[in-house]
Amino acid sequence: MKAAIASGIETIDEFLHVQDDWPKPTLAMAIDGKTGKLVSNLKDDRHMVVQVLACALAPGDFRLFAGKTDMMQLPKSGRPYVIGSDICGIVTEIAADENYFLIGDKIVARFDEPQPHGMCAEYACVKTKFSEKCPPSIPAVEACTVPASAAAARLVAQKLVKPNDRVLLLAASGGVGTFFCQYAKLQGASYLAATTTQSELVKSLGVDRVIDYRTQNWWEIEEEEPFDLVVDLVNGQNWQLGGCSGSKVLKGKETTYAQLLTGLETEIDSHGLGIVSFIAMIIGRSIYSKLKWSCPKWTSPQGLDLQPGDLKAVLEDVAEKRIRVVLDPASPHSFDTEAVREAMKKQGSKHAHGKVVIEVAKEKGS
Repeated sequence: MKAAIASGIETIDEFLHVQDDWPKPTLAMAIDGKTGKLVSNLKDDRHMVVQVLACALAPGDFRLFAGKTDMMQLPKSGRPYVIGSDICGIVTEIAADENYFLIGDKIVARFDEPQPHGMCAEYACVKTKFSEKCPPSIPAVEACTVPASAAAARLVAQKLVKPNDRVLLLAASGGVGTFFCQYAKLQGASYLAATTTQSELVKSLGVDRVIDYRTQNWWEIEEEEPFDLVVDLVNGQNWQLGGCSGSKVLKGKETTYAQLLTGLETEIDSHGLGIVSFIAMIIGRSIYSKLKWSCPKWTSPQGLDLQPGDLKAVLEDVAEKRIRVVLDPASPHSFDTEAVREAMKKQGSKHAHGKVVIEVAKEKGS
């Protein structure tokens, strides 16, 4: 079958290509997501085989391609491996005792955490617990963005946004950010400010004030009242320079500073002492925020902790137009080597505005 294969690291034009002879998974002989090997007995969880229509990329796809997270995320068999995190497709094979999914169902499925790979191919073997039936009204190129990014945005908003909160979002126009803007308002945020260069886009998603990070530091702006919540989807130096600055837009421990550790500028290196340094950073920020009275309360929410019903709820939000899917203007990319390379480059640029999507096969009726 055709599959998008990463055979090396860092150099996209050399080590990323679409090939025609990758093994097709079946339930009798499937590719194990954690080992990358063909196995005749998938352990632990129920699986099904899906004909992939569309695949969405995420920051984790590029980090793995860059070789930064091999210890945590690379299949034990190493490279080459199939790229891709989240899909929409049609069920082609199920277990004999499967009682929810049927052959022919249109579904969405998420990668097997923490391995963001294995999905950008004509067929994929997915776990049923990370899958959900997709309403027919949602196009596949939009539906594939839901399992990770939309679900994470919804979960973080539900955990942290309270009615009438004043919220500041850092990186509003990315994959998670475009969804979070909308879910923050659905959760009752009374005021939403956001850092981005895409003013018109984020205003259409509910943002009240746009902060252009190229010309303004968010911690130096003037606001009538401080923020109750800061959601940092960038990471980088925002906590050190802004969160710890004693800025008037924050109100000490009464402000929650939520930082997704997989943000756009996060430098994760799982080689050698890199992982030790990363863990020490997490612990250090938590302790420092508790000890320094002027710092907001720092937290790192888990955005991929899917519970039963979560994917169904997000899909209903999209189908009923409470939530709008935003694709990067260059998406969907076609399923050939050159286009897949462009998709990975856009994901790695950290300047995608919306989700980066690859259309693997045309959906009937599209």
